[in-house]
Amino acid sequence: MVRKKALSDDKIKAPDVLGASQIEMNLIIEDATQPRKLFDAASLEELSETIKLRGVKTPISVRPNPSKPGTYIINHGARRYRASKMAGLKRIPAYIDVDYSLADQVIENLQRDNLSSREIVDYIGREIAAGKTHEQIGKGIGKSASYVSLHAAALDLPDPIAEIFNSGKLTDIAAIFNLKKVFKHYPLEVVDWLNYSKPEDITRTKIQQFRKFLETKADEKSIVNELTRQTPLLEVDVDDDYDESAAKKKSSSSSHKTASDQLLVYVYVRLKKKTHSPKDIMKKLPDAQKKIISDALKAYFIAGQKCKDLLHSILYSLKDGDFDGTGRGAFNLTAFFFGVNKKEFDLEEIIQEVYLNLS
Repeated sequence: MVRKKALSDDKIKAPDVLGASQIEMNLIIEDATQPRKLFDAASLEELSETIKLRGVKTPISVRPNPSKPGTYIINHGARRYRASKMAGLKRIPAYIDVDYSLADQVIENLQRDNLSSREIVDYIGREIAAGKTHEQIGKGIGKSASYVSLHAAALDLPDPIAEIFNSGKLTDIAAIFNLKKVFKHYPLEVVDWLNYSKPEDITRTKIQQFRKFLETKADEKSIVNELTRQTPLLEVDVDDDYDESAAKKKSSSSSHKTASDQLLVYVYVRLKKKTHSPKDIMKKLPDAQKKIISDALKAYFIAGQKCKDLLHSILYSLKDGDFDGTGRGAFNLTAFFFGVNKKEFDLEEIIQEVYLNLS
């Protein structure tokens, strides 16, 4: 059986390519400043095997080396050059292009989608260090200034984010940009999230969801902290000389802006949205806030205990807005009926009753 002869059967050489020069491999060096730094070993091996059989069909581009006459620096084609060395070629077809710049290398690789985000960032960093503006850099590589700015943001990354970016676990530059913004406000939370997340789970969507979660959590905490800071403890007299009309007048005059009202609205909304159970609420509220709510509701509880005309009391309270539907009214009315029915005052049970009625 006659076997088809491959280039590897003889001394491996570069085939002639129209318009290209055959240059000795030992006269060619790679450009130390070229943007592309990452080369996949398996891919190079595959290309090397192809070159052994078929040769280099697309010439590389080189320019004369000013530091060593008679030698050349690669403009583009470093991957073909490396694979050719692995294949044992002595020469390689090459075009000599003296009018070539680093920006041309970036453009050529960008067009082929052949640069990683890290390599693009490094190139932009060198250009910025050379004094160029984002507009100038973008114009040089055919990209917008905003494209340059987005990548430039990755030049100074916090260590946890730099680690996943440099390792290639997260290459989406927009995701990196968003993660950096989240880290600025929530550094500890981001570190924990990165430690417990799989690389495939760190996406733009997941980062956005994580940011919203942190912002919601921070909003809730700030509301609670602000209420605690601003709220004076309500004084409620619970002895036998309790004046029901005075208590109602005090409650009515305090309006919906009192700390107890705001806290009750806060609790009501979370129960209504089913984001918290009554037990969750009791765990979440500090003792000081539980006392604020309890003191306010005890006024209605005691009013219920002392109630002699139920219909008149309810109508009176509705008129004053004590049992309105803004959130606090449900708790006021529930506390009132706890008193009417001679139940013991229990804040969690009152919250539970409101929760059951909402459900």
